[in-house]
Amino acid sequence: MKFNYEREEDKIKEVLRTFEPITLKGLDEVRMLNRIDTKYVFHIHQFAEILEEIRENYYALEIDGGRMFAYESLYFDTDDYQLYKFHHNGKLNRLKVRYRRYSDSGLVFFEVKYKVKGNRTDKKRLKQEDLKMVLTEEELALVNHHQLDEKMLNKKMWIYFNRITLASKKMNERLTLDLHVAFDNFTNKKAFPELIIAEVKTDKSATGSSIIKSFNKRNFEEVGFSKYSTAVAMMEDIKSNAFKPNFIKIEKIIKYGNNRNSE
Repeated sequence: MKFNYEREEDKIKEVLRTFEPITLKGLDEVRMLNRIDTKYVFHIHQFAEILEEIRENYYALEIDGGRMFAYESLYFDTDDYQLYKFHHNGKLNRLKVRYRRYSDSGLVFFEVKYKVKGNRTDKKRLKQEDLKMVLTEEELALVNHHQLDEKMLNKKMWIYFNRITLASKKMNERLTLDLHVAFDNFTNKKAFPELIIAEVKTDKSATGSSIIKSFNKRNFEEVGFSKYSTAVAMMEDIKSNAFKPNFIKIEKIIKYGNNRNSE
């Protein structure tokens, strides 16, 4: 499926400008104590149409007049990719270690995300002056896993993307929509301008998500998708059997869109 990325992004920005804005403070008030996260991957050519369909039901995060924000993340792992293997092997208690830079503002945080039993994710973060290629003692002190020697962590992968954040007007729901995703392992780069990665965060008690209705109408399938694990599986010589179904889905979406009947 051939497409003009710049034209699609212009259409997305045009529709996004029609959303009512919400501030960071307002977004923080959309709190979910018992959260369910679901992810979807779809082709960018459907994005503007979906935004148009849901715009009356969501606010768009706006900061300094902007509604689409660039992110840079630098992930750390051991030389044998132990953190990746925790995920690949289905370990219930796993973690990710990264810097995240909000490119538009220059803000930088060091973050450790712990995935614990069930759907809960705990995050520890430190505000930093800039990204570093080697972790400090203060940062290493936030990394705590009984099967990991945190001193063995090294820089492994850059991940870049642009993000749109929406909040429901009617229910406890937030969603992030990531586009122009790219991976860089310091040797090779892969970019996926065709893909949108959506993560919908809803309270367990909430029903009637407008965007999930839009996804269901188009027969989009939920997908377990980690940018870091996908990047490592695609770009390193490493066991990746658990993620091969995702690779097949991505290839089909790039080639055919989200038409499940296409071969």
